[in-house]
Amino acid sequence: MFPKEIDKMGNILKIIVIIGIVFSIPVIVLIPFLLSNNYSIFYSMLIVYPNGLLMVAIAFQFLKMFKSLEKNQPFTQRNVEILRNTGLLSFSMSALWIIDLFIMIFVIKNTYINYILVLLFLFILFFGVGIALWTLSLLFLQATKYKEENDLTI
Repeated sequence: MFPKEIDKMGNILKIIVIIGIVFSIPVIVLIPFLLSNNYSIFYSMLIVYPNGLLMVAIAFQFLKMFKSLEKNQPFTQRNVEILRNTGLLSFSMSALWIIDLFIMIFVIKNTYINYILVLLFLFILFFGVGIALWTLSLLFLQATKYKEENDLTI
């Protein structure tokens, strides 16, 4: 079993993720109504919406992972798949942000450097997170193999 501090921190993280999911879904639904008068950024909605949905999917993946951690089973094939799927979702988000950046520069010909820098930052951020999660999934895969090997020898 986990020490009380780690268990408490896991519960806090789970609550934060659930609150994030609860608040993100209404924001995704309300954005078109809030921006209905601003047609200049309508094309970005085609990118923001899928990214918002992908972010909610990532949060659900982490909730699944918390369940296995509560059972004190961190090194399982299911967690490897969760980390791999989350990495793929992050790579997908990165691809959508770079598409939005190219649309902003080459199609819309927008010269707002702040918006361009934010899009570039989001691309780099989610690409880096995707690499980190993919690497972590490979580490968990190796640890899972070692654990299964160890369980068979005992």
